[in-house]
Amino acid sequence: MNHEKKTGDISITDDHSFWSLLSDAGSKFLGLDYDGTLAPFKEERMSAVPLDGIVEILEQISCRKDTVLAIISGRSLFELAELLGNIPVTMVGSHGFEFRNPLGEVVVKKLSPGQGEGLVLAQRYGIEAGLRDCLEIKRASIALHTRGISPDEASGMYDKLYPVWERYAKTHHLEARRFNGGLELRAAGWNKGDALESLLIDLPEDTFCVYIGDDETDEDAFERIQPYGIGIRVGGHCPETKARGFLEDIRSVKSFLGKWKDLVYRDR
Repeated sequence: MNHEKKTGDISITDDHSFWSLLSDAGSKFLGLDYDGTLAPFKEERMSAVPLDGIVEILEQISCRKDTVLAIISGRSLFELAELLGNIPVTMVGSHGFEFRNPLGEVVVKKLSPGQGEGLVLAQRYGIEAGLRDCLEIKRASIALHTRGISPDEASGMYDKLYPVWERYAKTHHLEARRFNGGLELRAAGWNKGDALESLLIDLPEDTFCVYIGDDETDEDAFERIQPYGIGIRVGGHCPETKARGFLEDIRSVKSFLGKWKDLVYRDR
């Protein structure tokens, strides 16, 4: 795919404009975040199952000859497979550090020794701070989860961890970033945007690309998809986002996916 390919501003609320562009494309790419996009947030992470009916729609989209479908998440590949089942799509986990193609073949990017050391130090500090039960250890990051905790308590936890994690970030090539429901310290140098672009560069010239996400962690993908198509943010308009389209909520995502599933194939 040509890196110089550009599209004009597209409003997802303008059905005719967006769906006309999409329908006219002989080749299509659809990238999707998981939490807050396909599944409602839950305090217990593995209870965050996809909205009823979404998996079936994804299976039908994956069968379209004109669409490449990928799930790109901060979750591990193991969790994505547990929650979504064995749908034959590309899955990208741990913010791009884990790849699984539709055939089930897995590729894992390695951390540098310094990054690994920094994450161990961050975990140790979190445990010493009394936050063990709120920590999640991932392949390329460590996350503090505050969903279900009072705002005041969550703010206190953030204030306790962030200065120390930010120090580790500067000395161990990591980055500390907030997300919807917590704080994450993760390996720098590779993110959802990098993972997304690695999937796009070899697609056919006329591919129209869409990425849908809901959170700050999706902003890298919204930025990187701009030369290829459009980023769509879930949750209504956000003035600071790099996305150029918006969907109100997960039910709106389901309706969007249903319409994609039913697109008439373009005559070639």
